[in-house]
Amino acid sequence: MMYTQYKCLYHLHHSRAVHQQLGLYLHSLKRTITKIASQSNLSNLNSVPRVSCQYGKLKQCRRPRAGEYSISGRNKHNLCDYHRLFLSTISTQQHCQSRGYCTEKRGTPPWRILFFGSDVFSVKILQALQENRSACSDTLVETLDVVSTKGQNSVKTYAETVGVSIRDWPIPDLTGCYDVGVLASFGYLVPGKVIRMFPHGILNVHPSLLPRWRGASPLVHTILSRDKVTGVTIMKLRPKHFDVGTVLAQEKMLVPDGCTTPQLLDVTARRGSHLLLRTLGTLSTIQEKEQVKDGVTYAHKVRPAMAYIDWDRQTMEEIQAQYRALSHMMPLRSELNGYPVKLLDMNIVGEDDVAGAAAAAAPGTVVFDKKQKILCVRCQNGWVGFENIVFKKKMSAQAFYNGYLSKVAERKLLLDSIKNGLDTESYMQRVLQRV
Repeated sequence: MMYTQYKCLYHLHHSRAVHQQLGLYLHSLKRTITKIASQSNLSNLNSVPRVSCQYGKLKQCRRPRAGEYSISGRNKHNLCDYHRLFLSTISTQQHCQSRGYCTEKRGTPPWRILFFGSDVFSVKILQALQENRSACSDTLVETLDVVSTKGQNSVKTYAETVGVSIRDWPIPDLTGCYDVGVLASFGYLVPGKVIRMFPHGILNVHPSLLPRWRGASPLVHTILSRDKVTGVTIMKLRPKHFDVGTVLAQEKMLVPDGCTTPQLLDVTARRGSHLLLRTLGTLSTIQEKEQVKDGVTYAHKVRPAMAYIDWDRQTMEEIQAQYRALSHMMPLRSELNGYPVKLLDMNIVGEDDVAGAAAAAAPGTVVFDKKQKILCVRCQNGWVGFENIVFKKKMSAQAFYNGYLSKVAERKLLLDSIKNGLDTESYMQRVLQRV
């Protein structure tokens, strides 16, 4: 057996989907690979060309002799049918043709789609494609496969539930297998060689009105910046930078008052799904346009430091937006005499609720409102309230008052003010910079 076949089966050994099925065959084979590689000066397996090796596509390999570690033809093809994999001695292009694929560029739907995604937003877009694929008539999707990050995630869970084939990132050369790629919240920068595999490119469903909020966390920054208007954009990927490609379609929408990041995700995902399907329906005739150069902002990744509150510099409105944007990921934080504090379940506080403490209270001052039974904390221009707190352990505002506030002078405590870069001046300077 030529070494190429060992190389391909070595990759099979590390595929989670087939590992359990192959069992001891590949356990023994891996040991054989290492032994042969050390004897033939090929100890570095990565130095061997992959020659279209995805899940064991073999090239230029003869039938193994008796006694060599291999899989019988019947077991091999049973395994392929079960996992929708492909083991053969033909090239990737021939592989696509053997599955009924045409390597020529299609001009009209239905499309053969490869989907890229990794999180909850991705699942909602994938669900719309799968439902369209399953429709009885007027389908835009002929075939649908998924590429996702390694390890279990919500996209893989959904794909396994509905029987969609899954590939782990990175992927091999699949030229001719698909017409168009669709990406939604994938998390990886897709290189040009992958984009060029698709005759119609890769479409990105982005939950903002590009060029505003390019980057990893557009929904969080939409709420942090207290935007009144947002939307969804369908754009074509370009290599090297995130969210700089040509725009195919955009749809504006109002940001619901007081919404949180998960709530905004639901709304934009629903709008994005509908806009994507309309775009796929007219993909060959859409006129692409470059993004405008004005109004570019960057939605940088969420950092743990963003959960801290700067009582001296942040206003009530900024802290409320911070809570709505981040509380689904992590609680708001502060410190009390150097000890960490987590603030949970924010409430709006009126000046009348803390009239007695409002006159001379410094930013960070904590008082207890007996009427609403919440902890009120002074910020730059007013008060914010919290129903629960974690200080050494989780407790209600009433319990914190009984155990701590009621035992100190004037029944007040002072939380430390910690810079987080979310005051208006610092925040706007940062989001205008790419890095």
